[in-house]
Amino acid sequence: MKRIGHGRLIAAGVAAAVVAGLGLTGNASAADTRGEAATQDEAATQDEAATQDEVVVQDSDELAEAMADAGAGDRIVLADGEYEIGKLSGRHGTESAPIEIVAEHRGEATITEGQLEVSDSSYVTFEGLTWTNSDTLKIDGSNHVRLTRNHFHLTEEESLKWVIIQGEESNHNRIDHNLFEDKHQLGNFITIDGSETQQSQYDRIDHNYFRDIGPRAENEMEAIRVGQSDISRSDGHTVIESNLFEDCDGDPEIVSVKSNENVVRYNTFLTSQGVLSQRHGNRGEFYGNFFLGRGKAGTGGIRIYGQDHKIYNNYFEGLTGSGYDAALQVDGGDVDTSGALSSHFRVYRATIVHNTFVNDVSNIEVGADYDLAPVDSVIADNVVTGGEGKLFNELMAPKNMTYAGNIAWPTGSATVGDVPDDGVQVTDPLLAEDGTLYRIAADSPAVDAGTGPYDFVTDDMDGQARAGVPDTGADEYTTEAVTRGPLTATDVGPDADASDLGR
Repeated sequence: MKRIGHGRLIAAGVAAAVVAGLGLTGNASAADTRGEAATQDEAATQDEAATQDEVVVQDSDELAEAMADAGAGDRIVLADGEYEIGKLSGRHGTESAPIEIVAEHRGEATITEGQLEVSDSSYVTFEGLTWTNSDTLKIDGSNHVRLTRNHFHLTEEESLKWVIIQGEESNHNRIDHNLFEDKHQLGNFITIDGSETQQSQYDRIDHNYFRDIGPRAENEMEAIRVGQSDISRSDGHTVIESNLFEDCDGDPEIVSVKSNENVVRYNTFLTSQGVLSQRHGNRGEFYGNFFLGRGKAGTGGIRIYGQDHKIYNNYFEGLTGSGYDAALQVDGGDVDTSGALSSHFRVYRATIVHNTFVNDVSNIEVGADYDLAPVDSVIADNVVTGGEGKLFNELMAPKNMTYAGNIAWPTGSATVGDVPDDGVQVTDPLLAEDGTLYRIAADSPAVDAGTGPYDFVTDDMDGQARAGVPDTGADEYTTEAVTRGPLTATDVGPDADASDLGR
């Protein structure tokens, strides 16, 4: 049994019941399990975990003492109040018995001073805390560390990264259901780095609410940066999913991906200036995202460099950007397959299929910048509508580009633009607004018009199955239930529904 100051002692079985009554969530395993992390021998800690107790701490000294002695199964509960926090080093929970450091009442325990650095640790969860301190929260050389249901509103006097994952053998960490808001100095909300040669792997960033970052800077103010130039040839296997980005105006790249093998899916980018950028790296997947500009200046979609990316089932509406900030920019490169890691690598073999573009200022652009045109890429089965400019705009002639099965409907002063006649059908796709998005109707020429097959496209932007010959665009006409869509503030952040916690 453990006692810290005036903290209460609660046996493990009773603690679970008390926690349930408080509405505090437990720890869920990381979502993407495409690799195994080195963990402590769980069997060796079973007896110890079974006898651990919950302790409530009421001041910074008690918190420091509890963290220094934390072991598998320990639950450190912070009473309402303000705290200074320090390092957590060499502390290891297990999957079934994590170390948990939680607020007794969500949002009412506030970290006002100090710096948390979690180093050489595993299976540790921080939950329900409010962070207003002025130092970066670091996860260093650790795995299965989770930040969940927190509110980050750090105090900034100069450039500051708010959360960073770094170090040798860092992997399988999760940042979920948090609110990040009001960032006005350089630095990112979340930065995923690693060692000198390898990015942290298999990390998951999900169900967070990112809002109000800006004003616009030239660089170093992304909401999320995954990887960096020096380690951009390493594989990250990061999953960024089901997050809401609102008024994230700090950097030309709202999310900047700088490594291989990452997935960005099911996110909503709302009135945010800039783009989701595959800045470095290969084999990225970007699907099921909603980009809603609502006419705000500088709002954009996706921009890519590098090789073998897949972009599908995305919905782009009301975006005003062009060039770097176009709805979709398949950009040129300033180096081919080798060169300085700070360069822009030429696009090879991008597959851009089953996306929908509605009333954007600039929709699909090819080669807006640099000298080396994209090579061997596919733009197929997309629906593109708009009232100005070219719906397909080749600012640089690509090499061996395949256009197939696209539907274009220019209105107003718009033209179809630069696409072979056999690669596009010029016809009204009969999009109908349902109060949220524009979707195809039963008599749309997009129904059963896909030219694929693209085997990786198994559902649509709504999470509905693609049956038979897939429909053109991001939407599949079906009577099945909609399981996904644009996110709102109630779907993300600390107070969102807990039903997805195990995902």
